[in-house]
Amino acid sequence: MSPEDKRISIQDQSSIKRVRNAVILPDGTKKEPMGSGVITGLLGVGGMANVYEIWNSQLEVARAVKLLHPNYTEDTKQRFQTEIKITAKLHHPNIIEIHAVGQWNGLPYIEMERIQGQTLEKIIEDRGALPVEVAMSIGIMIGRALRYAHNQEYVIYGKTYHGVIHRDLKPSNIMVSGNGLVKLMDFGIARPTDASIHTTDGAILGTMQYLSPEQLDGKEPDIRTDIYSLGTILYEMVAGRKAFPEQNVSKLMLSKIKNEFKPLEQFDIRLPPKFRRLIHMCMLQDREKRIQDAMNFLSELGKIHRGVTPLSPEQELARFMGVDREKITVKLRRKNPFVIAGTAALILASVYGISYYIPKLLGSLFEKSRSEVSAEKTVTETPQLPQEITRPETVRVVVEKTEPVPPVRGKKVASRALPKNPVPDAVIKKEPVPLSLVEQLQSRYGTTDLMVIFTRELENRQYSNALEVYKKLSAAEAASDKAMIYRIRALKGLGKKSELNQLLLATDIKDGEFYLEKARAFQGQGKINEALRNLELCSRAPGLYISAGTLRLERLYSTARCRSALFDQNPSAATKRAALDSWYEVKSELQTSKDHRYYKEADSEMQRIASKG
Repeated sequence: MSPEDKRISIQDQSSIKRVRNAVILPDGTKKEPMGSGVITGLLGVGGMANVYEIWNSQLEVARAVKLLHPNYTEDTKQRFQTEIKITAKLHHPNIIEIHAVGQWNGLPYIEMERIQGQTLEKIIEDRGALPVEVAMSIGIMIGRALRYAHNQEYVIYGKTYHGVIHRDLKPSNIMVSGNGLVKLMDFGIARPTDASIHTTDGAILGTMQYLSPEQLDGKEPDIRTDIYSLGTILYEMVAGRKAFPEQNVSKLMLSKIKNEFKPLEQFDIRLPPKFRRLIHMCMLQDREKRIQDAMNFLSELGKIHRGVTPLSPEQELARFMGVDREKITVKLRRKNPFVIAGTAALILASVYGISYYIPKLLGSLFEKSRSEVSAEKTVTETPQLPQEITRPETVRVVVEKTEPVPPVRGKKVASRALPKNPVPDAVIKKEPVPLSLVEQLQSRYGTTDLMVIFTRELENRQYSNALEVYKKLSAAEAASDKAMIYRIRALKGLGKKSELNQLLLATDIKDGEFYLEKARAFQGQGKINEALRNLELCSRAPGLYISAGTLRLERLYSTARCRSALFDQNPSAATKRAALDSWYEVKSELQTSKDHRYYKEADSEMQRIASKG
């Protein structure tokens, strides 16, 4: 394993001073200036760079700074520069955001967002195998980042490229925040999909356990290379162990070349069969048979995820991160010797029984067929109609009384033969009792949990039904943040603006979606500054019941509309620049979705604003 793949503990590294040209790396204990702030700690140490936490007092935010080691080679420096250029052009909710680049004592650095959370490697180390729905949620967010990166168009070294391959996907390069957001980072050996930049022919770059077979064979990587690595990460999340756990380099190389790993069926874990097959499909040695791209991967995993949990990936992951759990160790399934012996005995008994009973069975069938033929000549059978299939119903009884006929005096009443089944004086009619709306929905969804039904009806856009179910919730459930957010969605869906505005003003929920809707309400009333204040709160609060990407896009769009309104009210250089910058952010967010109406509106607004003054 190359030195770049090794990780040295922070405790050991803090006592080491690397010196080159009299440059000593900070150990993180002193508040030295770096980037836009001062160092407040050492976050990690790699073979190529150190990562520090800094505090920007002007913005009052913490950021991370990745600083290249002084003992760099020309190759590592070029790769670091490539990482800077590539990552700076990627803007996606599931990819680490670059804020600035620069030099510290002659060493290049990248200043990026600081994620309050843990690496996926640390999470698996502490908690072992992850719940299926959590592993799926993380997989979906990594898949979104790859779909974006693989299709991003950008210019680097004066040439336009389409797509970038990460080539070093592994749990230590994936950050998971406390509010359930996954961020892909470390594009140190990333490269455009159709070019080779700063790599040595025949060199193996990346961490061995997660490398694809084609990388080991020295073949040209493509987007399916990242798909393979993603499969190994999914494998590790559900099994709690690496697909290739060998510590000996020779054995590891051999198992990697043959692509030999224990199938997930051999582990004592409950996995949806489709999810297990998807993981194995990602890890196929022949990339022509592998899942071909992130779009197909997301399509398949999304269907499986929706069948397991009604929550979004961000909601599912936020719930998991918010609760301390014991470490789960998955074991291999043990073959029970008694079961094996019993199976063998059954097979022997079956063989003996067949040899003994077959002659008698054939004789019996022969005699039966003879008797059936003779009976067929004399008996004409009436075919039996299939019985009507009924289901139990709730009924009410209606009693209709019949009045007796009085006798006529002086006349004899002719006797009539009574029917064999006389009609009783009381005739009972069964009429179905209509079920209430809630009872119908309970029957449809197969649950009595009103919160689940409330959520499902909203997802199906049955807003009136959802509000009826909301009225039946317990006081505690109705007052919960989730119920309030979903009630806001229902009122919005029905266009009940007055009731919606009253609810928004009377409530305060620390949730990004709530602040977004409140901002829109103020925006509709022409209170632009109040709208912008709530949009700022939206940018700081997590949206627990909406995807982070959707929330970010809607916030950027609403902000741009507010900035346009301010420019129209007071056309000045400052308001013009703010409006153009806001619409540019919307366009950057939608680089891979240029047909989106927000992208088209951004184009139109930027042209309109630029043409004025």
